[in-house]
Amino acid sequence: MKKRFFALILACVGFLSLEAATVSVQVVETGLPFGSGCSSSAMIWESGMMDAFFDAGHIVSNAPCQQIEKTASLLPPELNGDFDEARIGGADYYVLILINYSNGSPEHPKDVFVRVFKVSTGEILYETSEAAKVWRNIDDEFLDAKKTAGNVIPRLKG
Repeated sequence: MKKRFFALILACVGFLSLEAATVSVQVVETGLPFGSGCSSSAMIWESGMMDAFFDAGHIVSNAPCQQIEKTASLLPPELNGDFDEARIGGADYYVLILINYSNGSPEHPKDVFVRVFKVSTGEILYETSEAAKVWRNIDDEFLDAKKTAGNVIPRLKG
């Protein structure tokens, strides 16, 4: 009886883990003075999206927040090393959260772009943007980040 129960538990865990994807999240900011450190919005978006991915049963990691010059590149060259680390680390997906500021102030982002890359091919699976918005409080911004992640989750396959 104990062996059957233990086998059933292992089977359930095995089936549940088949749905889990490994997701690497990175926040990048543009338009802020270099050396100013990452803004509160960067931490809120990273936390909100990582929480949503984790709550959906995915394995989540992150790379350090970076500040770069404004770029038109889909995957800025400054992030090639981080993308390679995600690949070497076994990530299935690389989620780039690009937060742009227009006035050099970290108070209110101009816009937030989210791009989801399939690590094995480098192709973009999903892209969305959040236009300039003044959130009433941190909780509202956090919920928007989780909502954005909720739109990404159905596209992730373990």
